[in-house]
Amino acid sequence: MKQILAFGDSLTWGSDPHSGGRHPYRDRWPVALGEGLQDAVVFAEGLRGRTTVHARNSACVEMRGDAVLPVLLHSHAPLDLAVIMLGTNDIYEGHASHLIRDGLERLVEIIRHHPWRLPEPAAPGILLVAPPPMSPCGDPDITPDKVAQSEGLASVIEPLAVQLGCGFFDAAGVARASEADGYHLEAADSRALGEALRAPAARLLNG
Repeated sequence: MKQILAFGDSLTWGSDPHSGGRHPYRDRWPVALGEGLQDAVVFAEGLRGRTTVHARNSACVEMRGDAVLPVLLHSHAPLDLAVIMLGTNDIYEGHASHLIRDGLERLVEIIRHHPWRLPEPAAPGILLVAPPPMSPCGDPDITPDKVAQSEGLASVIEPLAVQLGCGFFDAAGVARASEADGYHLEAADSRALGEALRAPAARLLNG
């Protein structure tokens, strides 16, 4: 059976933009992804507030993706594919797009140079996903500049994916953050994202 790691933030966890709680199980995009793949299991590792590599010192847990990714690679090994969708919280915290790009590159480096300590170690394929853009809403922290930055993030991540030989998917093609809170997905959009990721994931698994 193929094993996939879905590594992300609250969008991967399944945050409901209305209640602040969590979407039903089948409406979380990693679950929807796994339901459409044959002989594959998806391990959902979504943490609310997670960034690529940037510290959030006021957070109650470690939010830096680079700090926890090695542990997850060990606990879920062996892996055939890692799907990374991060960047929204970096924007929210005021980090420039080129720093998000550099953070994603560091995560790819961690995966490819991880000491797997397996009989037949092999780095998994990697799919970089540009997060769904933010939406204007009543939250003053979701500024027009942040919305515009989120809309342009795919144009920064796609060249990185090409440079590093990773797969790429732009979530903006199927989903956008709800206007209810500006950055989380409606349940239907979360599920649609998982369904849309099936084809690029399958190509990487079978390539």
